[in-house]
Amino acid sequence: MLLADWITIGVIVVTVIIGLIAGFSGSLKFFTSGIFGIIISVIVTYFLLGIVNKWQFVIDLMAKLNGMMNLEEGWENAIDQIILAVIIFIVVQILRIIIVKLIAGLFEIDNGFFKVVNRILGIVIMAAVVAALGLLAFQIIYWVGGESADAVRDALDGSVFRLDWVYDNNPLRALVDNVMPQS
Repeated sequence: MLLADWITIGVIVVTVIIGLIAGFSGSLKFFTSGIFGIIISVIVTYFLLGIVNKWQFVIDLMAKLNGMMNLEEGWENAIDQIILAVIIFIVVQILRIIIVKLIAGLFEIDNGFFKVVNRILGIVIMAAVVAALGLLAFQIIYWVGGESADAVRDALDGSVFRLDWVYDNNPLRALVDNVMPQS
């Protein structure tokens, strides 16, 4: 076994322990509050802004808003988009807080069944976060490229956990290669 495999085993053990201790409700609260919650809300707002901008009601509302503000040429789209994004962000923040409180409250019920489910789902959510962070780390190494990336790739060759395959087939790479192709 490679050093990377031993590190992977250590990460798996720590992930399971933290998932068991925190449970689903604790992990959910941690990863959806504070800076993580704001980042999630910004990402959701970005995607919703693209959808909401196509609604005829919103198009008409923004045209009326632009007419009332009497802005210089070129500024009308910027200001109305900022206003719309702030409104969507506030709504997303409120909904995120309500949904997390409801879901976390459900899994904190003092019942044997819910306690077991809470612990199992805690392991699942922690594993998902650790996997996402691992893929992000592999993507950053890929972006850096050069001898560093080659050394990491060579160190992963023959991994029991097929880390070399994960590095080569990182799903994040497909999203970004269209924007930042490797030379």
